[in-house]
Amino acid sequence: MRKKFLSSSQEILRTDYGAGSRWSRGQKQKVATIAKHVSTPLKFSLIYQFLCKLSPANTVLELGTSLGINTAYLATVSKGILYSYEGDPILAGLAREHLSKESHINFVTGNLNETLKISLSVLKSIDFVLMDANHRYEPTLDYFKQIVPKLHSESILVIADIHWSKQMKKAWQEIKNHPSVTGSIDFFECGVLFFGKHGLRNDYILEI
Repeated sequence: MRKKFLSSSQEILRTDYGAGSRWSRGQKQKVATIAKHVSTPLKFSLIYQFLCKLSPANTVLELGTSLGINTAYLATVSKGILYSYEGDPILAGLAREHLSKESHINFVTGNLNETLKISLSVLKSIDFVLMDANHRYEPTLDYFKQIVPKLHSESILVIADIHWSKQMKKAWQEIKNHPSVTGSIDFFECGVLFFGKHGLRNDYILEI
């Protein structure tokens, strides 16, 4: 998927509900450019996959599908339904097209401020979450507060780009100190939160 998207000549009109982009201000963008600048580095896609596998992985949420590369990694270890949320309908369509054989992925398209609430109203518990959507302080905190009542002692939650901006740094500092969190790891590229069984009872900063 990475190779296909990086070599694509397709141009699309973006719909962005989040904090925008650092590398492009135009609505019209090349798929190859998005894949180059937005896609998660391979080692972190593998870390997300590994962490998801550590959880029960029966109900998995990915906030921010983008082109669906991380979705593909999570899908290989998800034992139940993988809910992947994307605001941009064209990006969601590209991801859905490349992952059409993965019947256990439920792609949810639309403004995450609306779609997440609908899903959470029917989900009893959540095992793994990758938050990589709206990189702003208030939305990040809001998504976490909505999700945390559904988490349990074996759940793992990952927040991408925790040092992307001052807002994300602030959100990370507040979230990792939430009373439900028993341990955290700061990989710089992302932050990992534990809630019981996997809890480290401490905060660690690792560089890889």
